[in-house]
Amino acid sequence: MIDPSLITSIGYSFEKGESIFMDLPLEGRLVIDQKLPFICVYRFSNSPEFYLSSLIKTQGAYLIINADLDVSELLKKLIEAAISDFKSFMILEIWNNDQFSDHKDIEIWYPGKKASPTVEALQKGFSDFKKQLPGLQIILKGSALRHPDNLGPLIAMDVLKKTGTILLGIALPTLFRDVEKRLEYPMFYRKMSRKFAGVIKLAAYEFVRLQSDNKFEHYLSLGKTRLDNLVLSADKAISKISEKLDFILMVTPVNTTEEWLKFKENKFSKLPNFTYRLISLDPELEKRKLFNLSIENIDHPTLAFLQRDKRMELEKQLIMLEERGTRQFLHTSSSVFGEVGNDVRDCALSLLNNGLENEQHEFKTVNAVEFARAAEAELNKYRPYFPEISLCVKIKDNVNGLIVSGSELSIGKNLKISAARMEALIQHEVGTHLLTYCNGHAQPLGLMYSGFAGYEETQEGIAVLSEYLVGGLDINRLKLLAARVIAVDTLIKGGDFIETFNLLWKEYGFKSETAFIISMRVHRGGGYTKDWIYLKGLIRVLAYLQRGGNLSLLYSGKFALNHLPLIEELTHLRILKKPMLPAFLSSEETQLRMEKIKTLVPLQDLAT
Repeated sequence: MIDPSLITSIGYSFEKGESIFMDLPLEGRLVIDQKLPFICVYRFSNSPEFYLSSLIKTQGAYLIINADLDVSELLKKLIEAAISDFKSFMILEIWNNDQFSDHKDIEIWYPGKKASPTVEALQKGFSDFKKQLPGLQIILKGSALRHPDNLGPLIAMDVLKKTGTILLGIALPTLFRDVEKRLEYPMFYRKMSRKFAGVIKLAAYEFVRLQSDNKFEHYLSLGKTRLDNLVLSADKAISKISEKLDFILMVTPVNTTEEWLKFKENKFSKLPNFTYRLISLDPELEKRKLFNLSIENIDHPTLAFLQRDKRMELEKQLIMLEERGTRQFLHTSSSVFGEVGNDVRDCALSLLNNGLENEQHEFKTVNAVEFARAAEAELNKYRPYFPEISLCVKIKDNVNGLIVSGSELSIGKNLKISAARMEALIQHEVGTHLLTYCNGHAQPLGLMYSGFAGYEETQEGIAVLSEYLVGGLDINRLKLLAARVIAVDTLIKGGDFIETFNLLWKEYGFKSETAFIISMRVHRGGGYTKDWIYLKGLIRVLAYLQRGGNLSLLYSGKFALNHLPLIEELTHLRILKKPMLPAFLSSEETQLRMEKIKTLVPLQDLAT
């Protein structure tokens, strides 16, 4: 029996909208993350079944309770408190449909003879499971009894009728283990749990939209509003390792200028001998830290997936540090960034073969000191809003070009760029990479600033887009990005440094130093394939905007476009803060350029 005073206390907290995280007698657990007009219930006989209880825990309101305990009074109290706010309430009891070990149907039990829109939403959502389970059937059962055969009703029928509460039953087959063979399928569970979480929220939103006073603007608002300690501790550990890794600096040569001079002296016929920074961490120890994290115990399926995805990417980067300078480096790099897609390769070739010079002369240039001065002025716009972050600009001997690492912009001392492109590169490095780092730091998840797995593609896409939006994306820049794509493609197909260089210099007409720098970038470390994602990222971000996507949302931190469902969910739940945006986005010129994007003009027509 649950203590009546405890039930009263729970009802009072629920009515006030307070979060409830409470252990109940006999291994029970009640969680109500926010005041919601529905709750998922799972009753167990001996001990909670792991996979089923884990599915229930994906929701913002759930009750896992021993079947020996009468929960009717507790449910009455929750209904009473909810109805005062929402006018209606929904209970979803979920159980294992394990009458037979090979039973593969999902049964949805509902009142009456006609399925409601809520039931139809469940049916439609669960039908998507057939892609992974072709033999699966979704069966609707209208019945007055909506509970497991071996248990009694959760709550009296007259209470449901009197209060207008809807009770639905969901009987799930044993999907994640083979009882006879004593096998379990945890990877399949993780994949399906994300889908299950979304199906329940969509159905609950359909219910509140039609049956209650809807106070939720989006179905994603029905999720968990708080990140538990396990999520936050794993996030902190992964972010710490990611920042410590400082991967881009570890695989970038420190002697690029010297090797360029030697390469030129040798008439472009002798392979350069690049040297790298000493690696100040032990990849084996860092991998051990990563896999000591209990991500499999995280209840939030999407966050668990993203943290697992980032852990896998970090593992590959740590392996790449061990492989630096070997042939294996290229293969691991390709598994991180993929091989060049046909659409991006075709776009690159179109840009390089459009009849215009592939590298036009720059009449006026600026040096490292001038660029650093302009970067500092731009950073001063953001420093007052992020006083806890040490934003800095440094000119360095052992850096070629521009590199952002964390909160620091490093500028190679020999930098020389077109004066007409300085503002564009400032917005690329400061207005995108450093600003999203700062915005990410303001969020509760460290991965928002250290970067989700695969975030670079979208980051570079936004960064190059910002060059266009400030009027500095010239044809030289687009052709440079195209050349990087072709260089990576040549590398993956087996071309060495000199073959890549000659292709860019002799066939495509790039200056010898430019061809050398591009070749260095793609061959560093043993073959670093990242550089094709600049053009890919731009193409993907433009397509996102042309579909009506929200550019402002992309400044919230460092993530990929395929992470947007989570970002939107956390935004709807008010977990994420609104990002600070670069000032140029509000200008009239930028708005006109944004309108031009929506007209689906060819990519090269965006050049200024």
